[in-house]
Amino acid sequence: MVKDVITSPNGVAPQVGLLDDIALALDEWSMILGNWSSLALKLGVPRKTLKQFERRSTQSPTNRLFEYLEVTHPQMTLKILKDALGLMNRKDLLTILRDQKLDGEFTAQ
Repeated sequence: MVKDVITSPNGVAPQVGLLDDIALALDEWSMILGNWSSLALKLGVPRKTLKQFERRSTQSPTNRLFEYLEVTHPQMTLKILKDALGLMNRKDLLTILRDQKLDGEFTAQ
């Protein structure tokens, strides 16, 4: 599950820093590459909710998005995330996930 490997609250998973890597790529605004809001829309996050993530905050909007997904979609698999990133043509992020050697249906035991 996404929450188990990306937003792991214990911070001792081997993927420590994975959310930071994803946020670094998705927080940037680009006319070419999709960002955190593009991902949110692909994952079905309502536009009204996106507005809350856009408000000024010291926290990354990508981090806020993943916190939201952890609560509202706790059973979201890495396959769903990878599919959304694929639709966005974010090969850079797919490579990061692949390099972590994460199975698309990984569930922490």
